[in-house]
Amino acid sequence: MRKSAVALCGVAAVGAVALVLVPATVPETSRGDTSLVSVVVNGGRTLELGPTETRTFPVEVTATDRSGIRAVDPIGLWGPNYSTLKVGPMTCVPLDATGTVSRCTGEATAAATSRVLFDDQAGTWFVDLRIRANDGDRYVSKSAGGFSLKRTALFDQAAAPATAAPDQPVQLKARLQRAMWDQHGYIPQQSTAVYLQFRPADSHVWTTIAVVDTDGEGRVSMQLPAHVSGTYQWYSPGDKWTGGATSEELPITVDGTAAHPGQ
Repeated sequence: MRKSAVALCGVAAVGAVALVLVPATVPETSRGDTSLVSVVVNGGRTLELGPTETRTFPVEVTATDRSGIRAVDPIGLWGPNYSTLKVGPMTCVPLDATGTVSRCTGEATAAATSRVLFDDQAGTWFVDLRIRANDGDRYVSKSAGGFSLKRTALFDQAAAPATAAPDQPVQLKARLQRAMWDQHGYIPQQSTAVYLQFRPADSHVWTTIAVVDTDGEGRVSMQLPAHVSGTYQWYSPGDKWTGGATSEELPITVDGTAAHPGQ
């Protein structure tokens, strides 16, 4: 039976999948001139985690106070459905000679096999922190900055004929799957819009030529006439909970003219 994680820094999230709610707890109040400049998690990029993957990523907090910043502590990450992650000790370094602005950095680790993360905890996460200044002032926030933690997606079984006569119908297909943190594997992603893209042999530009929904087994298939040599690929942009994915490139040579996927 799944246990609810103990809320780090007194923070929890409850509700349906990816619904994030601030808990009804008595907040600690900020005091003095301490202020938050910025919070950056994973360099500002979406954090995607595979079904058996462990990733360590940076958490960066920039803050200011006339007396200087003493520490960022405690600090934690929280997301949907009681999900929490710990952040290691933060190291603070002044950014100028006055010492009023400091950047504090630490690391957090997300592990799909740790029984800390579950499928319904993908989505929007927040930073819970307290910034302490040298003069005793402080800044407190339960949601100091947001970031995305998503389950990875991938295409497999991508296939297309290597050659075709001019205007000959060709069949292109693939299967879209997404990570299951609960099961530590991938499952087909159903009823998801997938884009079929094409790049002519003499071009660097991909153009979307069709949109197809995956079936109950995560499969997509498209038949179309081959007019010129070039390369096809399937693309899924992902959503709030699942990362994007691009299939392997599928070059098709028409009428003996070689396709050049690397151009």
